Amino acid sequence: MNIKPVPVELVTAALTSNVRPLYELHQIAYELPLNVLSDVKQRIGDWLASGGKETDPYIRQQVAYAQKVYAAFRRGEIEVKTLNN
Repeated sequence: MNIKPVPVELVTAALTSNVRPLYELHQIAYELPLNVLSDVKQRIGDWLASGGKETDPYIRQQVAYAQKVYAAFRRGEIEVKTLNN
């Protein structure tokens, strides 16, 4: 998988957004490759199970990653078959 790091601007935007991060993830979840969605869901679930909150920066960081993958997928920079290997 050849995905570049999440740009600081995107993380900053995600961290300062007033929209709940899980709502943002829900909006793009159906178009994310299954392995990416599963990974993000597992990380978020682990965070919440350990006592974290839905609005913590870590959750927002995971959503920013999912948004970056989604954007790259939509631009045709990556293919689902590449991500599912």
